[in-house]
Amino acid sequence: MTVPYYVEEPITWKQIQVPYEIVHYCDAFNPLVDREDLQYIDCVWMHMGYYGVPTHVMKAVREEWNPNIIPVFE
Repeated sequence: MTVPYYVEEPITWKQIQVPYEIVHYCDAFNPLVDREDLQYIDCVWMHMGYYGVPTHVMKAVREEWNPNIIPVFE
């Protein structure tokens, strides 16, 4: 279980909880970015549908994406 992540939504600036699958995707997609940076928040907003892209399309993008697996031992 992960700690809930909250972000201000861009219309009313109220705190909303971000679904875990979006947090997991944005963490993996932006590994060198802090969660308070605009690049990370932009990823969250995009996948929550605030930029006009339907949420089912962004869900398909998350499901299709496979992070690179880095071997521990070679």
